[in-house]
Amino acid sequence: MKKFLFIALVGFMTLNVSGLMAQERPERKPRQEQVETLTTKQIKKVNKILANYDSESLTADDAKALMKEIREAKIPGGEGVEKAFDEAGFDFEKIKELAPPAERPNRRR
Repeated sequence: MKKFLFIALVGFMTLNVSGLMAQERPERKPRQEQVETLTTKQIKKVNKILANYDSESLTADDAKALMKEIREAKIPGGEGVEKAFDEAGFDFEKIKELAPPAERPNRRR
């Protein structure tokens, strides 16, 4: 009887550990979505942000602040935002040079 209880207890513990290991990892922040087009609302938001900056005299600090505002507004990256910048008279490539994206730390796998 003791042997049966011991085997049952070990089996139960094994199932619990397996269940814990099978649980999903904590939810991670998804990478910024890349889209080809923005919604009208997103374009208006980009234009509102860009209105605070002068495309002709943009400094590195301005570019960093501008990109921070774009991220905080949750504007997705990609061709859509690049097009919105270009249509507003801003050189998106120049802005990326002035304020390159921060490198992500190496992740363990």
